[in-house]
Amino acid sequence: MRNAKESTRPPGALARLRTATAPAHQRLDEGLDVFSRPWSLDVHRRWLSLTWGLLAPLERDLAVWAEEDPDALDVVTRARADLALADLRVLGVEDVDLEDLQECPDVPPATTRSAALGVCYVLDGSTLGGQLVARAAVAAGVPVQACTSLTGREGVGRRWRETIAALDALREDDVAAAVRSAIATFTAYERWLSSLSRPGHHDGLDSTS
Repeated sequence: MRNAKESTRPPGALARLRTATAPAHQRLDEGLDVFSRPWSLDVHRRWLSLTWGLLAPLERDLAVWAEEDPDALDVVTRARADLALADLRVLGVEDVDLEDLQECPDVPPATTRSAALGVCYVLDGSTLGGQLVARAAVAAGVPVQACTSLTGREGVGRRWRETIAALDALREDDVAAAVRSAIATFTAYERWLSSLSRPGHHDGLDSTS
């Protein structure tokens, strides 16, 4: 009987998030096509500028959450917006030009625990994948010093495990809210990075959200 009951338990938070976000994640990966497209310093500069525009508002909300939730994850070591600015400086971008960078206007709010963890799921996962992107960029001639926002600070694997543990500790309703937040974050990425996508790939974005 115990085995029968265990077999009917709903999947864990990680499995639910992976399943629910798979379509949006796949569209993003296929559109960017990082590993088969020509990479260059100009492409990398554009990549950094756009990803900063996503990270800055999302990390601002995460900082608000961390101030109010005593059990919040460490958002300081997860932050990468500042690293993106440092990467751009390595590429020769002046501070006056950095001040003109645009933020994504429609990122999902991340000031509740469930919403914040949904965002962290996407951001922490992108840092894991970013290590592969960094290798491709460096192979194309991008200085390794300009890839710090892709690889993140030391402890990427540990922070990913902490995010999954925090998701697993959520109540059922809160897991559903985290799933919605993660999907919205992937959708924001897809729309905001659409100028880097293959021609025609993002034509149907509005109909898939």
